[in-house]
Amino acid sequence: MKWLQSVVIKLWGTILLLVSVVLIALTILLLEFFNSFHIEQERGHLAKLGQQVETVFQAHSGIEEGSSTAVEITDIYGATLIAKTQDDSVEANISQAKANRIIKELERQNWKAIDGEEGETAIGNYETFDGKAALAYRAPLITDSGNGTIYLIEQLTNIEQANEGARQIIQLCVLLAIIGTTVFAFFLSTRITAPLRTIRQAVVEAGEGKFDQSLTQRSRDEIGDLALAFNEMSSQLNQYVTDLDKERHLLSSILRCMADGVLTFSKSGELLATNPPAEAFLAGSPVPDELIELFQTVMREETEMTVSFEREGRFYIIIVSPLLEQEEQIGAVAVLRDMTEAQQLEKMRADFVANVSHELRTPLVMLQGYSEAIVDGMTESDEATKEFASIIYDESQRLSRLVNDLLDLARMEAGYQELRIESVEAIPFAKRVIKKFKQMGRDKQVTFSVSGPNIAFEADPDQMEQVLTNLLGNALRYTENGEIKIKIDEDRENITLSVIDSGDGIPEEDLPFVFDRFYKADKARTRGKTGTGIGLAIVANVVRAHGGEVEVDSRLGEGATFRIRLPKKQGKRTL
Repeated sequence: MKWLQSVVIKLWGTILLLVSVVLIALTILLLEFFNSFHIEQERGHLAKLGQQVETVFQAHSGIEEGSSTAVEITDIYGATLIAKTQDDSVEANISQAKANRIIKELERQNWKAIDGEEGETAIGNYETFDGKAALAYRAPLITDSGNGTIYLIEQLTNIEQANEGARQIIQLCVLLAIIGTTVFAFFLSTRITAPLRTIRQAVVEAGEGKFDQSLTQRSRDEIGDLALAFNEMSSQLNQYVTDLDKERHLLSSILRCMADGVLTFSKSGELLATNPPAEAFLAGSPVPDELIELFQTVMREETEMTVSFEREGRFYIIIVSPLLEQEEQIGAVAVLRDMTEAQQLEKMRADFVANVSHELRTPLVMLQGYSEAIVDGMTESDEATKEFASIIYDESQRLSRLVNDLLDLARMEAGYQELRIESVEAIPFAKRVIKKFKQMGRDKQVTFSVSGPNIAFEADPDQMEQVLTNLLGNALRYTENGEIKIKIDEDRENITLSVIDSGDGIPEEDLPFVFDRFYKADKARTRGKTGTGIGLAIVANVVRAHGGEVEVDSRLGEGATFRIRLPKKQGKRTL
């Protein structure tokens, strides 16, 4: 029955009810007016007829004498005549019995005087006339033969017929008025409700998120003003929603791009939202107990708290803060920070300081000790003094190499060195580097060789010379009575330089760490001759700066192979 709630039906019903009430009241008043008018007319007619009858009786000097004439007159008008003398004799145009019954009924009526006339009239229903209404007239009669009373009775059939005709005409007019009112009401309601339905549809669509709507102002009345107000509201809502969407997308992008994980909890502890780092941390697992306990503590104490813990070999710090809305705590937000790399860097820094201190302490102690021996004159001969001086020189050279290597590595890792790219021919370049180690090789009975095609590639020759120098120096340090080879290979885009020795080899467990700073393999295989521990770290940095890769294959006691893969063409690169 939703249609009953329509504005059209309500307006139509209201207008129709109002018009119907007015028409019904008007109908009643008109019928009453017509009825009264006809009765007054009949009263006048009946009074005039009574005067004529009275004149007839007086002209014949008695009721009996003039009764026949009076009856003829009243029959012409269709009225009933009863003339009653003082001795109760009755002259009438109906039977005596019927006339007597009518006289008795007439005596019970309420008689009303006629203005300006002698007679009286009364309206009533008479059993003699089968209960029908009739208008009665009576007047005193004075004649020469005696006095009496004249009664004239006229049934109201004609008046009722006239009233019935008037009623039908009025009812037809009322029906036509109602039909016209209905058409007008629907027309008026449609004119009013059509723009209202349009506004309603626009409001429904706005509720569904369509705020970019505009209604046409079809009139300058309240409905037109409502359309303008809706347009203004829709425009403002569209702007507000757009701004909110931008803000929401901005916050979402910030959360999504944060390196730290963010977890939002409701007041009951339900996880409401996370960002990608937090999802990666949870990986489908429940929230850690440490975080749940910290959340409960924060909700209880309403203050920010921090806790650190280890999970699956990684270290985390979680900062949980209360989430407030108008000074009311509605939950908490947790920021999850992966501190694994920071801890590793801190450990590397501590190891670096310890390693540098250790590497510097050894030559400094030897410099101090031998120099004190010379100063104190503890040498027994010039030979001993020269030996001590030679040791001091060697240690100072070692100290100088360590400092230079540290400076080179620091500049490379900080990106302060720019590569000077040139075209390099592989075989001449390799032979030039090998030449620096010929004498040391003869001392250790180690031979050098170069094999492969003479490939031209682009590189910084100074930096690549340092790479090969470090690799050949390491290979010679751990090789005796053996061979060191430089093998050259190529593919479509890359050149591969392999430094292969037949020395002691590297334990398998040490292979992942050989390119770390200050890392040294098992000292039992170094035979007292160790480097600074930085050379291979420099090699790795230089190769990466050239866009290449370096790897090592080795087995203990079977030598080692260091393989460098570089692109043949270089862009502008910085160390």
